[in-house]
Order: sequence, then structure tokens, then C-alpha cells
Amino acid sequence: MHRTLILLVAFAAGCAPGNAPSPSTSAAADPQGSWVLVSGTTPAGEIPIVDDHPITLTIEGSSIGGTAACNGYGGRLAATGAGVEIRDLAWTAMACMPDEVMAAEAAYTQALPAVRVMRRDGDQLVLEGVDLELRFDALPPPPTAELVDTTWTLETLVDGDVAMAPMGEPATLELRADGTFSGSTGCRPFDGQWVERGEQLLATTFAMGDVACPAELSDQDGHVVTVIGDGFVPTIDGDRLTLTDAGGLGLVYRAAGE
Repeated sequence: MHRTLILLVAFAAGCAPGNAPSPSTSAAADPQGSWVLVSGTTPAGEIPIVDDHPITLTIEGSSIGGTAACNGYGGRLAATGAGVEIRDLAWTAMACMPDEVMAAEAAYTQALPAVRVMRRDGDQLVLEGVDLELRFDALPPPPTAELVDTTWTLETLVDGDVAMAPMGEPATLELRADGTFSGSTGCRPFDGQWVERGEQLLATTFAMGDVACPAELSDQDGHVVTVIGDGFVPTIDGDRLTLTDAGGLGLVYRAAGE
């Protein structure tokens, strides 16, 4: 997890708007924003779309980033005389299950360097190359205003189809509007800073309390650290907050006092 976090922090910094100009596009073809892949065709065949493992793309200025079904990635969008190119690609290196997720990721990351055209087709963003088409829908922003400055208490840990109740002391999470967060895994306290990147929230710093967890809490501690540290997509339904990371792990919280 620590290697993944370091790389995602680098991507978060790289996605920040800078002084570099965006690749030249018409207003109608503006690609800025966050997108999710809905179909992909490459010379090798179709890119599988795997439920609960979305492939996303966020474009801010000339920087790109997102989740490639499992791992985070980042790079640079460059204008050329013939169109556009995606350069300086880098990504994290988690092993993910099932194999279909890794196959989707491999097909997508191999396709990105071959992109030469970027255009809008109605509400969709389309990236094209030779025998290549990647088609994206716009992603809604995360419900940041609804989840900040509330203390959330962990109710359920989710790993695929398996749901587990937490143990130990109450595990909490509070994300603040000033970009800081704090909480507990039920064993160790943590704090840090977060940023919004497309549909994801990413921890740009993450510090853990120097506490040794008992054996019965070590799996829970690792589960919480992985989801918070690797970046997650938040959804809110009433008084419940669900965090889902790119690998399919999840945390379900309830607003404290509800």
C-alpha cells in the first residue's frame, strides 16, 4: 500500500493545473473534467468493462490521471501538428483480482500511447487512434459538500461479496473542508490531507499512530489503511457513506449520532 500511496500522491500533484497550456481543442471539443470508460476497441479487441472496477480519466490542463480498473495512472497530454499524444505515462503496480480486471487494465494502458485524436461526440469524450476508439461518459463530482465536517463511524468492511462487522474501538473518519482528515482504524489513529481528483478523493499525506495492533485487529487495520490510502470513490445514501477503492475494497460508515 505504501508504494501505491506514494505514486498516487505524485499523480495528484501532477494533475494540478499549472502554467503549461492545454492541448489545442475547440470549445465544442473541450476535454477538461472527469470521465469513465464505457466502451473501448483496440487492434487486439474489446477492452472489458468490469463492474465495480471502473476505468476513469481526469484531464486538468495538460495533465491526465485516473484509475485503470485497478491501479492509478498519470501522464501528460501534448498537442502535435496532427492531433494529440499522451506522454510520460506512469502507474502504480498493485496486483489485482480477478484476472479480468488486470486484462482490462493492460488493454487500456497499452491503448493510451496510441491515441492521436480527441473529440466530443455529444456528451461523450472520444479518444481515437489507428483501429482504436475509447469512449467515455462524464463523471459526476463526488458529494464532497455532503461528507465534509461530519464524523463518520465505521459499520461494515466490504471485500467483494463479503461484508464484515468492525471490531475494537469505534473506527471513525472525518474529512474537513480545509483539506485535512483524521480518524481511526479501530486500532490506530491516523490523519493527513486530501484532495479531490475527478470522482476520487486522494490522500496526499497519510500518517499513522505508532501503535501495535493486536492480531485480531490487524486485518481490519490493513483494510481501512488500504482504502483510505489508495484513494476512494465516495457515495452517500442518507446517513450512510460508502468508500470504494479501485481494487474493490469498501468501507461503509454511518454519520455519528444518527
